[in-house]
Amino acid sequence: MTDAAPVLRVQDLTVSYGDVTPVKGISFDVRPGERIGLVGESGSGKSLTALSIMRLNDGATLGGSIRLRDRELLSLTPRQMTRVRGGEIAMVYQDPMSSLNPVRTIGHQLVEAIRLHERMPKEAARARAVELLTEVGVPLPEERLGQYPHEFSGGMRQRVMIAMAMSSRPAVLIADEPTTALDVTTQSRIIDLLDRLADEHGTAVILITHDLGVAAGFCERIHVMRHGRIIEEAPVDTLYAHPEHPYTKALLGAVVDLTVDVHQPIRTAAEVLERGTEPLVEAGSISSVDRARESGDVLVDVVGLSKVFTLGSGRRVTAVDDVSFQIRRGETFGLVGESGSGKSTVSKAVLALGGIDAGTVDFDGHQPHRMRGEELRRLRRRMQMVFQDPFSALNRRQTVAQIIEAPLLAHGIGTRASRADKVREAMHRVRLDEEFAHRLPRSMSGGQCQRVSIARSLVLEPEFLVLDESVSALDVSIQAQVLNLLRELQAELGLTYLFISHDLAVIRYMSSTVAVMQQGRIVEIGARDQLFAAPQHEYTRGLMAAIPVADPAAERRRRAEAAALWQEQGAVTGMVPAAAGRGGRR
Repeated sequence: MTDAAPVLRVQDLTVSYGDVTPVKGISFDVRPGERIGLVGESGSGKSLTALSIMRLNDGATLGGSIRLRDRELLSLTPRQMTRVRGGEIAMVYQDPMSSLNPVRTIGHQLVEAIRLHERMPKEAARARAVELLTEVGVPLPEERLGQYPHEFSGGMRQRVMIAMAMSSRPAVLIADEPTTALDVTTQSRIIDLLDRLADEHGTAVILITHDLGVAAGFCERIHVMRHGRIIEEAPVDTLYAHPEHPYTKALLGAVVDLTVDVHQPIRTAAEVLERGTEPLVEAGSISSVDRARESGDVLVDVVGLSKVFTLGSGRRVTAVDDVSFQIRRGETFGLVGESGSGKSTVSKAVLALGGIDAGTVDFDGHQPHRMRGEELRRLRRRMQMVFQDPFSALNRRQTVAQIIEAPLLAHGIGTRASRADKVREAMHRVRLDEEFAHRLPRSMSGGQCQRVSIARSLVLEPEFLVLDESVSALDVSIQAQVLNLLRELQAELGLTYLFISHDLAVIRYMSSTVAVMQQGRIVEIGARDQLFAAPQHEYTRGLMAAIPVADPAAERRRRAEAAALWQEQGAVTGMVPAAAGRGGRR
């Protein structure tokens, strides 16, 4: 951290909506090139603080002061603020899909962002766009300029957003949960990119995150937020080694890593505050899932599955290549790998939501890819899916009751009264009070929306659920609640799960059998304990080496070692991880 004057100074900031004040007098400084973290659970006020700095929280009354160098941002006109926003202060959001225009190509949007803040011909801006995509690790950048956001994976879309932010060379970059939904290696690369941006351009970075491992390795100073206040702030090493506030201690105690007890519910920070570290009552023990793996009959049998996609340029890409596995009734089968490894393509193939080019999928003696019409509709009642982003997966114009009832209507099931009973039963199963029935998704938290998604998937009483990154967009406490709920539902209803995630700690907690995917192929598969104790494939070892650690010194060592491992394996082409050069700087 430099001794230079702050490039951004926030003093006694308050954010009010009528009588409600969700941000209550917070203050912090950030200097050129400095990396600070705002950490805390969902609802703590982190994102509202970021939106206030950008002056993007319409309808809010702002108090206090936000100074960018010598200018008071709260005094600027909307037109003046437009010139600051995206140029001198840029922001990277958690959900890139909501920030990208779905009907414009990636190239169009990148070129537009570049030319908005820098005068240059279109061809020069296009060349710059190719450079930026290359820098953030998007393969075949020239070809992908002509693609649309829906043709990119979640990780690739976030890389595009980072590229847009980098295009303006901002003085301050606000990264609001930029790695929450990304796999561990992509996450590390994104953090390395932010590192390099700060190093090369002197850009101050405000990282907003609930991931204490990511914050440990990236930030120089941490500010812990709760209920709209900063309750503790300190240099990163001091805060992790000697936290003073009970809530900070509870946050650190609720971290989910590869040492968590798979037979116990995951703790939230509130539970750690309330109960300390004493064992909780066992709920949905994974031991029953282990027994299902060993003795259950096969429900899903995938043999030699392959799927090829054709890009706009005519180039053919093999997304899934000769994949085979079995899922036994009552178990959780974990599928893990980087963004773009083919996990979601496999999940859609299992549910017959897309065609396949080779191989077979057998579900309890039926082959869905050979079925059509009403026969396939009847089979689909037995298999359902819970998607990654609960907000985009729900119809924002429908109430919770209408959303949960929709599958019953689609299948022509029951009378209005019987469907209402089933909706209430589904809400009860996912621990949603009946008062939520008439609420819209926009008035609910991410965790509550994901419970609605799970209730919708359960209302048809299926046997098999595909959970595709279903907790990756949630903060740690909400994630813990949803994972505990899924375990309880599995024990209660005898459900079988295909659980897809990039988070190895979550995969370990949820699954009895784990398969590791890389570039469309399963490179390793085995029982959970065996695979995590002694991974055989170098790619699996690389994924484990990329898991962030909530210990600053250990995390800096891990990043340096991971960078060396990636370089050795050739996993990062044309990009030297910044972590390799920062290990001894602090």
